[in-house]
This record gives sequence, structure tokens and C-alpha cells, in this order.
Amino acid sequence: MHATDFAPAERALPEDVRRQHIKLSALPFVRDFLDAMPNMAVVLNAERQIVLTNKVFRDYLQSATAATGPDETRRQTFEAVVDAVLGRRPGEAFSCVHSNANEGGCGTSRFCRNCGAARAIVSSQQWRTLDVQECRLICGEAGVRELAFDFRVWAQHLDIEGESFTIFSLMDISHEKRREALERIFFHDVLNTAGGVKGLADLMAHARLTESALRESAEMMSDSADQLIEEINAQRALSAAESGDLTVTPAEVQSLETMDRVIKVFHSYSVSRGKDIRVDDSIEAFPFVTDPVLLRRVLVNLVKNALEAEPVGGVVTINAKREDNAALFSVHNSRVMPNEVQMQIFQRSFSTKGTGRGLGTYSIKLLTERYLAGHAWFVSNGDEGTRFSVRFPLDWAKDAPVS
Repeated sequence: MHATDFAPAERALPEDVRRQHIKLSALPFVRDFLDAMPNMAVVLNAERQIVLTNKVFRDYLQSATAATGPDETRRQTFEAVVDAVLGRRPGEAFSCVHSNANEGGCGTSRFCRNCGAARAIVSSQQWRTLDVQECRLICGEAGVRELAFDFRVWAQHLDIEGESFTIFSLMDISHEKRREALERIFFHDVLNTAGGVKGLADLMAHARLTESALRESAEMMSDSADQLIEEINAQRALSAAESGDLTVTPAEVQSLETMDRVIKVFHSYSVSRGKDIRVDDSIEAFPFVTDPVLLRRVLVNLVKNALEAEPVGGVVTINAKREDNAALFSVHNSRVMPNEVQMQIFQRSFSTKGTGRGLGTYSIKLLTERYLAGHAWFVSNGDEGTRFSVRFPLDWAKDAPVS
């Protein structure tokens, strides 16, 4: 018997799964009902294993195999894939990166405690009712090739001829979630910056300023206008990054100059009021080749997330080092992230700041690893606080991702 951190790990025997599949397949009202559903749907047994699939799900499986050749070859391959999915749990069928975190499989790891799909299925089985939740599924090979999906999931308990089953269906809402988050972040950040420009313009128009004060205010307003343009370009870059249309433009950058520009961005940010951004004493000056705009976007998001975690009076420390033939940047704050936050931190749309936020850390990982040939990670514990780090090659052209 395998240990579990959430749902039971026990599974039905293969012969029982096959018997349930044959039994349900022989009931036309069940099969026809499933095939009429517009979304992917499966029937799960009491052990959360797939015993029947609908047409949309079967089409998904068939397209995933990318089978080629004569119709008969495709049909045989398709039947083999469908047969192979019987007895598997939903996360295993979708290659969720956490489905093999525990020997018990999908639903049994600590990550599954926060999975909307696992929670909906368990709740529906426990209370014998409909449960609807949202689920962020990371599919692929962990740390190598990952694809993120947002689903709305339905789990409905069903008794058929003395046995308990669950109808489980999924609707992809990735585009809906991405659009919602992009719009909210865009309006929040742009209005914040535009408010700074308006305040400086009002000051220059109505206050009696000395020539030197007027010049200083004009310079600050110019900086704020540059920041406003960068915010707009940042949102456009993120949309392009997700669609695969982002173009990397490498150039030589200086570590200290880059960090100075990042710090300057927060002079007019409300999130930095009453907080201190400090440069680590061990910071190093060095040149390297990368896309300067995307690099600044990553670093700005790192600092912004750290500032949002700190209370008034808090300190955020930034650093840059040349290490192991790479450029290493880090941002540190004293707060420790809860475990449930740490397990979801790089997922699209996840946020501790409320619905519709949460593209900050996701964009850090997306831009760093998919476009800048780098790596992003974090450490958060009671001894160190929270430190986010990003590493980039010293010459992007030598390690550029192959499209």
C-alpha cells in the first residue's frame, strides 16, 4: 500500500477496470451522453481510475499520438492509446508533472492538495454531488518541457448498477484566464504609472517652482513617461511570448547599469513607498550579451514581487554576480512564502494578491527559460527568507533556444 498526502492511493485490479469498461460501454445512454458532451469527459471508478472516455477525449488522445500511415494503422494505434489510458487517473492521462511525485500516482502528492481537479473528484465522491472548480495543470516533463493549462472542471457522482462512478469533464479556459490577468495587470500598472505622470504635470503647472526644481520635475516626468512606455511594451512582449511570436534582440549589457535602471523604475511605484531597495555589497560589475529589454522585464518583476511581499519598513536586497561562466541575479526579501504558495509560484494566473493577478513569476520563468536561455528558481525558508534567482549565459547567441 502506497503512502498518500491527499487522496487514497489504492487502485482497482486491471480485470476490474476492464469489467467496468465493458459494463459501461454496453449501456448506450451512458456512452451516447458522454459523446454528446462538447468538452473532454471521462468516467472514473471509485479509485479515480478512467474506465470510459468520450469522443472529445478520444480525439485528443488520437491527435496526441500524431499517428500517421494508412487508416488501419491509425485505427490500431488509436485503439492502443485508448486501451492504455484505461485504469489511469486523469493527471496521469494528461502527463501532469506531479502525477508521479508519489508512488501512489495522481491525487496522492502534496501538490494535489491544491489541485482543483483532485479536490473536485474527492469532494464529489465524498458528498455524492456535483463539484465545480478550476485547475491549473502543468503537463510534460518537469523542468524540461512544460505546458501550462487552465481548466474549469466538473465532477459529478453517479451510481450505476450498484457501483459508484464519477463523471469528470474539463473545459480549457487558458485563454480566458490569460486575457483576464493580462487586462487587470495592464490596467493596474499603466494607471499607476500614468498617475505619477499626471501628478508631476500638475505640480509643474500649478506650483511655483524654482528653475532647478522645475528641471528636476521635468526629468522625473520624462522618466515616468519612459516607464509608462515600458509597461505597455512589457504587456505586449508577454502576449507575444505566450504565443511564440516574441523576437529576442541580443546586445551587450552591463550588470551595474542594468540594476541601476531597474531600481530607478521603482522611484514612482506605490509598491515601493516606505520600503528600501538595497544593493548587496558583493555586487559585481561585468558585461554580458542578452536581450536588455527582456532582462529588465524579468528583473523588474523580481523586485516588484519582493516589494509586494514586504511590509512598510521592509528591505529588498538585489545582487549580481558572474558565476560559473554565467550572469547570476538575485532578489531577496525577509518574508517566507507558505508551502501552498511555493508549490504554485510559477504557474500562470496563480497569485497571493487576488483574482486576476499572478503573471509576474510566471512571466519571469517564461521569459528566462524559453527566450533568454536561462534558469529561474527560488529558495524560501525560515533561515534565508525568500530569494529568487535567475541565471543567464554570458553570451545569449551561444546558448539561444532552438526554435
